[in-house]
Amino acid sequence: MRSDRYLKIILTVIAISLVMIVIELATPVNANNSVIDVNIRQVNGRTIYGGVPVEITK
Repeated sequence: MRSDRYLKIILTVIAISLVMIVIELATPVNANNSVIDVNIRQVNGRTIYGGVPVEITK
């Protein structure tokens, strides 16, 4: 009987955790549609000089 009680407690904790995950995933995400300016100054501790052409497509 003791193991049955333990199993029920563990399964209840798992069920509550899964419900909390579903609730968190169901909440809408507020995305910001503004443009973000990104300037990279260093890569791996090394300063970037000049520029690298990047082609952006939609």
